[in-house]
Amino acid sequence: MIALAVLVILSMILLLTWTNRKPKGLPPGIWGWPIIGATAPSGLTVNEYVKVLHKKYGNIFTWKMGSRTMVFLNGYPLIKQAFNNPSLQDRPDFFTFDVFSGFKKVGIANSNGKFWQNGRRFALRQLKDLGLGKSTLLDAMEYEAASLVKDFQKHVGNPTLVPYSMNVAILNVIWRLIADVRYDVEDEEIQEFERLITSAFEEIQGYNIVFDMFPYLVPITPIFIRKKLGIESMVEKFDEIRDFVLRVVDEHVAKFDNNNLKDYIDVYLSEMEAHKDDPNSTFSRHDLWVQVADIFTAATETTATSLRWTILFLAKYTDIQKRLQEEIDAAVPRDRLPTLQDKHKMPYLEAVVNEVQRFVTLVPLGVTHFCAEDTELEGYKIPKGTVIMPNFESCHFDPNYWEKPNEFYPEHFLDENGKPLTKKDSFIPFSIGRRMCPGENLARTNIFLFLTALLQNLEFSAPEGEEINLEKDVEKPLFHTPRDVKIVISNRK
Repeated sequence: MIALAVLVILSMILLLTWTNRKPKGLPPGIWGWPIIGATAPSGLTVNEYVKVLHKKYGNIFTWKMGSRTMVFLNGYPLIKQAFNNPSLQDRPDFFTFDVFSGFKKVGIANSNGKFWQNGRRFALRQLKDLGLGKSTLLDAMEYEAASLVKDFQKHVGNPTLVPYSMNVAILNVIWRLIADVRYDVEDEEIQEFERLITSAFEEIQGYNIVFDMFPYLVPITPIFIRKKLGIESMVEKFDEIRDFVLRVVDEHVAKFDNNNLKDYIDVYLSEMEAHKDDPNSTFSRHDLWVQVADIFTAATETTATSLRWTILFLAKYTDIQKRLQEEIDAAVPRDRLPTLQDKHKMPYLEAVVNEVQRFVTLVPLGVTHFCAEDTELEGYKIPKGTVIMPNFESCHFDPNYWEKPNEFYPEHFLDENGKPLTKKDSFIPFSIGRRMCPGENLARTNIFLFLTALLQNLEFSAPEGEEINLEKDVEKPLFHTPRDVKIVISNRK
């Protein structure tokens, strides 16, 4: 009996050792224990430990997390090379990604193969035709900018968080593009949708990573544990976003007129109708709602967070704020708001926005990629199924590209004559390669119009006797968001 028990134990040890073998040819790194892999030391976040491993192993290293083999990429040349490799452009089957897309690889952000190719092509075309290529959306942006100034003026005088109406203004621009509707800042429906988007971003940074790293736990984890870890709450938020979007889609279906296509949903429905007899078509109701949800979540929270960071930086560095206001005043009379046509006259403002995005690096480890087939990279063998993680901070703080990488220095984005550097290597806030964010131009236009309108009419400062805290919120490790910091808003004279 004892001999049998010993044999079973030895067999299990041998099995675990065998299954935990590190494939030959992988980059150096940490492998850890069977089943659990390797974890970050106590007291260090994943981002912080990645910096430690980068220093130890170089620009490419392996980290086995749970059952996942992760290869981390550091430095602009390597990330650029990898993200232009067709074999490294897929998305992994992460629970967090898949639950958002209804456990189908559709939409824009989480799709692969022809669904991604067709979805991205359609989105890019509509963002051009219905978005910045159409004056009505620019008019909508300018209207939202004016409304935003009026709402901020309601908060003049007393210390306040950056007003949440900024999120609503951004949402309204996206709603105009997607569904040709607009909401008032006090509308309960838009407030609820904004809450869902914000909550979703917060909750994907929780314990759901356990299911991403240990996918075999998904079907066997009891519901009470999923609730305790907050995973069920995340799923419920995603379901609510889906239901909200589907209500709007169904309203469009009921009123659909193929001779009067007004927005993104209308054009998609028209394409879906045109391809209804094609068995290979990727157009479907499911793909539509995921595309719409992708655009809302990606465009709203990241743009709002960029603006929030910029306002906090300007409240701290009031000399930079003053210089921006002088640049705006020189370019635009005070009796009208800036328009996109004024942008070329404000190189310093563009430099400040870029420097905020560099210094903060909203998504430090980017969005994960997936190795679709055995690939060679930098002389190493990357097996099919490997998760690829880009370290964007390694690009944004690389002294080979930045004169003062650890300082907030807008001149990084200006030449010796004060002209904007239109293309700056190692600056990739919207990622790089074919998976880069398709809404970059829309986001940049929103930021420009909203920020210039606010700075033309308002000033931002720290509450009396206080300093603006620019530390990142440690409770949100995947995205670099600011803490809840109060500012004082004043009318400009």
